Amino acid sequence: MTEFEHALLLLLLVAGLSVLGRWLPWPHLITYLAGGVGAAFLPGFPRFALDPGFFFLCFLPPLLFSDGWLMPIRELLRAKRPILLLAIGLVTFTTLAVGLVAHLLVPGLPLAMAFALGAIVSPTDAVAVNAATEHLRVPARITTILNGESLLNDATGLVGFKFALAAVVAGTFSPGRAALEFSLLSLGGFAVGLAAGYGIGRLRDLLRHLQASDSMIETTLSLLTPYAAYLLAERAGVSGVLAVVAAGLYSGWRDPVRMDAETRQNAYGVWSLAIFWLNGIAFVLLGLQFPALFAAVRHEFPVPQLLGMIAAVAGTAMVARIAWVFPGTYLPFLLPVVRRHEKPATPRAVFVVSWAGMRGTVTLAAAMSIPLTLADGSPFPGRDIVIFLAFGVIVTTLVVQGTTLEGIIRRLGIQEDESRPREERLARMTAVEAGLAQLREMEPSAETSDQNAALGAVIAEYEQRLAVLTAEGETQRSARRRRHAGHHYRLAALKAERHALDGLWRSGAIIDDVHRPLQQLLDHEETLLHGSAPAPQEAA
Repeated sequence: MTEFEHALLLLLLVAGLSVLGRWLPWPHLITYLAGGVGAAFLPGFPRFALDPGFFFLCFLPPLLFSDGWLMPIRELLRAKRPILLLAIGLVTFTTLAVGLVAHLLVPGLPLAMAFALGAIVSPTDAVAVNAATEHLRVPARITTILNGESLLNDATGLVGFKFALAAVVAGTFSPGRAALEFSLLSLGGFAVGLAAGYGIGRLRDLLRHLQASDSMIETTLSLLTPYAAYLLAERAGVSGVLAVVAAGLYSGWRDPVRMDAETRQNAYGVWSLAIFWLNGIAFVLLGLQFPALFAAVRHEFPVPQLLGMIAAVAGTAMVARIAWVFPGTYLPFLLPVVRRHEKPATPRAVFVVSWAGMRGTVTLAAAMSIPLTLADGSPFPGRDIVIFLAFGVIVTTLVVQGTTLEGIIRRLGIQEDESRPREERLARMTAVEAGLAQLREMEPSAETSDQNAALGAVIAEYEQRLAVLTAEGETQRSARRRRHAGHHYRLAALKAERHALDGLWRSGAIIDDVHRPLQQLLDHEETLLHGSAPAPQEAA
């Protein structure tokens, strides 16, 4: 089979495992991993020899960029203190704790390689956290802290990982020199990323100004942005990881106000599909490598010892997070400047943050990027056991924390704070009032009776929407019930429209060029209805 056929086979396997994962009580990433392990034992299933450099380049830039793209800058800046304490302080603490434990437990593992393992398992995974909380309405600050931490600790953890690998190759390590190089690489990478994001953004603006662009071209340039930032930074000798993060943050700030509606819809759909593919394929590939990896480490260590090392390393990573988060949350409030600007979080919220430490694709990609050999051609020391232990940490955290996080949030009674519904109502009212004001300004320009009738109908619709948003008490509850019923009736009508339209097409009464645009219009209306559907509790 060719490489292209292998890629198609992997996508088919990811799709099948995703269907199966809907009925299994654990995160999808575990299903992909287990499916890859099972496929590796199938007779005739292709074997994949992964190039470490390609694996890192292929998977990490788009995953990091998408996290930055979706990260709200305002909320990130408001929560910068706890995020930085987690993204820098906790990463350093976890790297040291896991590294020391691994060095003591794994015979012959160099200290630098043990710290490389600590850096690999220090970043948390936003996809796994969001998958565990997607059905819940947790406070916005918790979500911001967890997503911001995941974004920035990916960068700090991976930079630390690169330094540890360099120490393995060189055989020496200077903390002072490493701190200086870390600062230069970080600042340089961030600057290159901002420049790349700004430059590609200006290019997109220019093409739009020249009317030489459309949503497909803009989405393509968006997909290329993380790779451009990463490769430019690497060529410049600075941190490609931080360059991707910076480009993602800039693009996430820029794109919502520069993209038109069609481009936003296309970009979001394409990016969602790309991230789904990358996460699925990465874990399937790791599962496919597992039998060979297990055979390699089993020659050096008996199975009980391997299981003990996984438990010790994963347990250290989980306990280190809890041990850091509680003091890191409350000790800063001993400072008057912190007390003046922030309120301490409740212990329940702090525990949720401390328990949301699942590891995922970034840990996987970093582990798989360890070189196969040193410069002299000898095997890279400790590569197999480090990848195996990283594999164990991913599985342990996803199973132990990923399957229990939602239940813990429910048991602790963590609920959405009042600011989010209030801000949503403010946004809806402001938008509707602006639209209504514009419509009323247009009343004098309606010259014919048909124009007056059409404008009056639209104004009445906007006035009804504003009345629902400004209603209080029983009137508001009645308006919510009517809104819920209206959504139900509109969806039923759209379903009937679609059925009738498809029937005409199947019978040959209309051609494809008539059927397809009308079908897309119905799809758009249905998407709008689903997007504005009231929450279940609003219908009560």
